[in-house]
Amino acid sequence: MLRAASIKQGGRSLHMPIHVVYATPEGRSRMKPVTMAGGLSYLDPPRPALGWRTVIWEGLAFTDIFHTARDFGSLQTILEGRLTITVTDGDLRRVTGGPGDAFVFVDTTGDGHEASRPDDATLCAINIRFADDWAALTETFDGWPEEAVPFA
Repeated sequence: MLRAASIKQGGRSLHMPIHVVYATPEGRSRMKPVTMAGGLSYLDPPRPALGWRTVIWEGLAFTDIFHTARDFGSLQTILEGRLTITVTDGDLRRVTGGPGDAFVFVDTTGDGHEASRPDDATLCAINIRFADDWAALTETFDGWPEEAVPFA
């Protein structure tokens, strides 16, 4: 289960489990919990994106072996089922998320990450592809890892 990150909005805390999966300058993959930047509001312009897709993973439990994120990375939010992400380095090497949890994949170089469905339950997620704007992406989150290598 993901550790919930929280932000304040309108006087209340929102729990938004988000983990960024990134490459270090040495090419190792790491994962770090982040939160949404507190200064963003509904009236701010949207962050640039290339498009989105629905991810539906059915059938028996399955592992997609280590691979890097495509293009400029993506944000994947789980709607149904569970997803386990594994990386090769750091203190936090494996996280299993469920409905409402999100992963930011920007490991476009290096070892990459492994994705798996830990059980036979269908996984349904929304995957939004990022545009080539590293500054806009990183300012969206508080706690962004300074050592993260920008898009390849």
